[in-house]
Amino acid sequence: MTLSEICSLVSGELFAPVGSESQSIRGIRSMSEAREGDITFLANVRYRPELKRLKASAVLLSQHEPDATIAQIVVRDPYLALSILMQHFYPMPKGSGQISPMAFVSPTARIGSGVDIGPMCVVSEGVTIGEGSVLTSGIHVGKNTTLGNDVYIHPNVVIREDCRIGNRVIIQPGAVIGSDGFGYAVDPSGKRFRIPQVGIVVIGDDVEIGANSTVDRATFGETNIGRGTKMDNLVQIAHNVKIGQDCVLVAQSAVAGSGRLGDRVILAGQAAVVGHIEVGSDSVIGGQSGVASSLSEGSRVSGSPAIPHNIWLRVQSIVKDLPSILARIRKLERLFRSSETAVSGNEIQEGGTEKNG
Repeated sequence: MTLSEICSLVSGELFAPVGSESQSIRGIRSMSEAREGDITFLANVRYRPELKRLKASAVLLSQHEPDATIAQIVVRDPYLALSILMQHFYPMPKGSGQISPMAFVSPTARIGSGVDIGPMCVVSEGVTIGEGSVLTSGIHVGKNTTLGNDVYIHPNVVIREDCRIGNRVIIQPGAVIGSDGFGYAVDPSGKRFRIPQVGIVVIGDDVEIGANSTVDRATFGETNIGRGTKMDNLVQIAHNVKIGQDCVLVAQSAVAGSGRLGDRVILAGQAAVVGHIEVGSDSVIGGQSGVASSLSEGSRVSGSPAIPHNIWLRVQSIVKDLPSILARIRKLERLFRSSETAVSGNEIQEGGTEKNG
């Protein structure tokens, strides 16, 4: 692409010598790796001094740097502009209608145009796959499952029966969609009896599911992942969970059975939400936090059990001082006991003097 084409694509303003608008850009690299013909980006002001040492042909940034010697494209959000540009340079592959002879596709499956199905894939009875979708290899799609258009599924994914997957969904390797929810009844002796999980999973458009993540099917009804939600690797979604739109669930986070997340909720790494509670829209749950009760919209919490983030910060700031605080408290206790003993002794002596008198 030329600099002027990139500028138009990301809605930026070009600062460059006259005539360089037609300069060709062949690749996108980090600031340290970029060379002539590449464009890079500056999203963190901490790296601004590196601009003088760049070998790239152009840079995306949020503020014009008069001292920089390379072409600059000024945008409101360099990281967002980078995303737009990289999707143009490196688009998701779309199917071309190739079905491997090493795949099994049921005669009752309905396969849209331009669908790729790779080796060792199993497409079961009654499955519907939308146009342009790609099943790479080693993928199991259970009976009566529906996949939308332009879905991309990486190797060794399992999607069990009756699930419904929206358009443009990306599922990374090893993920499992529609596994049984964890439900058991227990008798008076402690023996556990399995509760069949007969519900389904419904995944909205533009959802991304990370490697080795799991989304359990509902006991009854649906486990639901809302449009645009992004899940990192090793995320656990239990049965009957409802997740809103555009949420972010970072690695090793989890939502227990029948938990509810509103829209645009962020669960940081290893955060967990207990079952049967609701987290309001636009809430942020700090890393390794445990949410044990419902939260209102816009909450910011950290810790386990989770408390308001600003209070958690104050608590954490004194943790390192706790040993010295404890030592001071014990010293005060000893002084107090010594003072009490001294006062008690004086009272006895005074009382004895009065009696003798």
